[in-house]
Amino acid sequence: MAFRINDMCVGCGMCLKVCPPAAITGQPRKRHRVSAAICIDCGACGRICPHGAVLDTRGRRCARIRRRASNWPRPVIDYDRCVDCRACIDACPVACLAIAFSQDNADRRARPVLAPARKCIACRFCALECPAEAITMKPPAQMTEREKLAMDGRTNP
Repeated sequence: MAFRINDMCVGCGMCLKVCPPAAITGQPRKRHRVSAAICIDCGACGRICPHGAVLDTRGRRCARIRRRASNWPRPVIDYDRCVDCRACIDACPVACLAIAFSQDNADRRARPVLAPARKCIACRFCALECPAEAITMKPPAQMTEREKLAMDGRTNP
Protein backbone atom coordinates (compact mmCIF):
# COMPACT_ATOMS: atom_id res chain seq x y z
CA MET A 1 0.00 0.00 0.00
CA ALA A 2 1.35 3.41 -0.99
CA PHE A 3 1.51 6.68 0.89
CA ARG A 4 -1.50 8.96 0.37
CA ILE A 5 -2.16 12.68 0.39
CA ASN A 6 -5.31 13.89 2.16
CA ASP A 7 -7.39 17.03 1.68
CA MET A 8 -5.09 19.09 3.95
CA CYS A 9 -2.80 19.39 0.90
CA VAL A 10 -2.48 22.98 -0.32
CA GLY A 11 -0.52 22.10 -3.48
CA CYS A 12 2.80 23.61 -2.39
CA GLY A 13 4.76 21.03 -4.41
CA MET A 14 7.42 20.21 -1.83
CA CYS A 15 6.54 16.52 -2.05
CA LEU A 16 6.93 16.61 -5.84
CA LYS A 17 10.52 17.81 -5.51
CA VAL A 18 11.63 15.13 -3.05
CA CYS A 19 9.87 12.04 -4.46
CA PRO A 20 12.58 9.85 -6.07
CA PRO A 21 10.38 7.87 -8.49
CA ALA A 22 8.13 10.87 -9.35
CA ALA A 23 5.06 9.08 -7.96
CA ILE A 24 3.34 12.36 -7.02
CA THR A 25 1.35 14.47 -9.42
CA GLY A 26 -0.56 17.70 -9.02
CA GLN A 27 -0.93 21.32 -9.97
CA PRO A 28 0.16 24.30 -7.87
CA ARG A 29 -2.40 25.21 -5.19
CA LYS A 30 -4.42 22.03 -5.82
CA ARG A 31 -4.44 18.73 -3.96
CA HIS A 32 -1.69 16.37 -5.10
CA ARG A 33 -1.98 12.62 -5.55
CA VAL A 34 0.35 9.64 -5.08
CA SER A 35 0.37 6.89 -7.71
CA ALA A 36 0.25 3.59 -5.81
CA ALA A 37 1.77 1.84 -8.81
CA ILE A 38 4.89 4.04 -8.70
CA CYS A 39 5.28 4.83 -4.97
CA ILE A 40 8.22 3.01 -3.33
CA ASP A 41 7.09 3.80 0.26
CA CYS A 42 10.23 5.77 1.12
CA GLY A 43 8.31 8.34 3.18
CA ALA A 44 10.21 11.38 1.95
CA CYS A 45 6.96 13.11 0.97
CA GLY A 46 5.65 12.79 4.52
CA ARG A 47 8.83 14.10 6.12
CA ILE A 48 8.88 17.18 3.89
CA CYS A 49 5.17 18.13 3.93
CA PRO A 50 4.64 21.35 5.94
CA HIS A 51 0.89 20.75 6.29
CA GLY A 52 0.75 17.17 7.57
CA ALA A 53 -1.20 16.14 4.48
CA VAL A 54 0.63 12.86 3.87
CA LEU A 55 -0.55 9.57 5.36
CA ASP A 56 1.76 6.57 5.64
CA THR A 57 0.95 3.05 4.49
CA ARG A 58 -1.07 2.47 7.69
CA GLY A 59 -3.12 5.64 7.31
CA ARG A 60 -1.22 7.59 10.00
CA ARG A 61 -0.25 11.22 9.45
CA CYS A 62 3.46 11.56 8.77
CA ALA A 63 5.45 13.83 11.07
CA ARG A 64 7.35 16.63 9.39
CA ILE A 65 11.09 16.68 9.93
CA ARG A 66 12.77 19.88 8.83
CA ARG A 67 15.31 19.02 6.17
CA ARG A 68 17.39 22.19 6.46
CA ALA A 69 17.91 21.66 10.16
CA SER A 70 19.73 18.41 9.30
CA ASN A 71 17.29 16.36 11.35
CA TRP A 72 16.66 13.74 8.66
CA PRO A 73 18.33 10.49 9.69
CA ARG A 74 21.37 9.52 7.67
CA PRO A 75 23.02 6.12 7.29
CA VAL A 76 25.93 5.42 9.63
CA ILE A 77 28.01 2.52 8.37
CA ASP A 78 29.87 0.22 10.75
CA TYR A 79 32.84 -0.77 8.60
CA ASP A 80 33.81 -3.53 11.03
CA ARG A 81 30.51 -5.27 10.20
CA CYS A 82 30.27 -4.26 6.52
CA VAL A 83 30.88 -7.14 4.11
CA ASP A 84 31.28 -4.92 1.02
CA CYS A 85 28.34 -6.53 -0.78
CA ARG A 86 26.99 -3.21 -2.15
CA ALA A 87 23.37 -4.14 -1.39
CA CYS A 88 22.92 -0.72 0.22
CA ILE A 89 24.08 1.04 -2.95
CA ASP A 90 21.64 -0.93 -5.08
CA ALA A 91 18.80 -0.23 -2.63
CA CYS A 92 19.21 3.56 -2.58
CA PRO A 93 16.54 5.22 -4.77
CA VAL A 94 18.44 8.52 -5.01
CA ALA A 95 21.98 7.16 -5.55
CA CYS A 96 23.48 8.94 -2.56
CA LEU A 97 25.67 5.98 -1.63
CA ALA A 98 28.89 5.41 -3.55
CA ILE A 99 32.01 3.26 -3.36
CA ALA A 100 35.22 4.58 -1.84
CA PHE A 101 38.41 2.57 -1.61
CA SER A 102 40.15 2.27 1.74
CA GLN A 103 43.59 3.83 1.99
CA ASP A 104 45.02 0.81 3.80
CA ASN A 105 47.31 -0.87 1.26
CA ALA A 106 47.43 -4.08 3.32
CA ASP A 107 43.64 -4.40 3.30
CA ARG A 108 42.39 -2.43 0.29
CA ARG A 109 38.59 -2.66 0.23
CA ALA A 110 35.71 -0.98 -1.56
CA ARG A 111 33.38 0.51 1.03
CA PRO A 112 30.03 2.31 0.77
CA VAL A 113 30.04 6.00 1.70
CA LEU A 114 27.32 8.63 1.77
CA ALA A 115 28.12 10.99 -1.07
CA PRO A 116 26.68 13.56 -1.17
CA ALA A 117 24.84 13.53 2.15
CA ARG A 118 22.38 16.25 1.07
CA LYS A 119 20.81 13.87 -1.47
CA CYS A 120 19.79 11.35 1.21
CA ILE A 121 16.02 11.25 1.74
CA ALA A 122 16.18 9.10 4.91
CA CYS A 123 14.21 6.26 3.36
CA ARG A 124 16.17 3.63 5.34
CA PHE A 125 16.26 1.24 2.37
CA CYS A 126 20.04 0.89 2.71
CA ALA A 127 19.72 -0.21 6.34
CA LEU A 128 16.85 -2.58 5.58
CA GLU A 129 18.74 -4.28 2.74
CA CYS A 130 22.08 -4.63 4.53
CA PRO A 131 22.58 -8.38 5.18
CA ALA A 132 25.26 -7.69 7.82
CA GLU A 133 23.15 -5.13 9.73
CA ALA A 134 26.08 -2.72 9.37
CA ILE A 135 23.92 0.37 8.75
CA THR A 136 21.97 2.32 11.35
CA MET A 137 20.08 5.54 10.75
CA LYS A 138 20.81 8.57 12.93
CA PRO A 139 20.01 12.26 12.72
CA PRO A 140 23.26 14.24 12.45
CA ALA A 141 22.50 15.87 15.81
CA GLN A 142 22.88 12.44 17.47
CA MET A 143 26.06 11.42 15.61
CA THR A 144 29.54 11.39 17.06
CA GLU A 145 32.13 13.66 15.44
CA ARG A 146 33.72 10.63 13.78
CA GLU A 147 30.36 9.58 12.31
CA LYS A 148 29.78 13.10 10.99
CA LEU A 149 33.20 13.15 9.34
CA ALA A 150 32.59 9.72 7.79
CA MET A 151 29.18 10.87 6.56
CA ASP A 152 30.84 13.77 4.75
CA GLY A 153 33.51 11.46 3.33
CA ARG A 154 36.31 13.17 5.26
CA THR A 155 37.67 10.02 6.89
CA ASN A 156 38.94 6.85 5.32
CA PRO A 157 36.40 4.03 5.29
